Amino acid sequence: MSTKEVYIAIVIVAAITFTIRMFPLFFFSRRDTIPKIVKDLGVLLPYSMMGLLIVYCLRVMRFDSFGGFFPMSLAALVTAGSYLWKRKSILSIVLGTAVYMFLIQQVFV
Repeated sequence: MSTKEVYIAIVIVAAITFTIRMFPLFFFSRRDTIPKIVKDLGVLLPYSMMGLLIVYCLRVMRFDSFGGFFPMSLAALVTAGSYLWKRKSILSIVLGTAVYMFLIQQVFV
């Protein structure tokens, strides 16, 4: 792929991204209220995405060995528990990742 083609691809991707981001502004700017389906999607989609991410992260969990099951389970519990405790997503992600990394690198070598 030549340099010219790369620049053209970047411009096309930027234009599409800009259009997608500006679509709601143009579509809903003249209305006084947001449609019910858009409000419902705004409420439900974040939870749906979290569920999808949980399934994606835990899809490789193996139950045939303690060394594969325990670190992932404990890290998931720490992540969920710290989120319920402090309601801070970043803190939960960092703590869960730290627990998992510690367990697989130091305990279950």
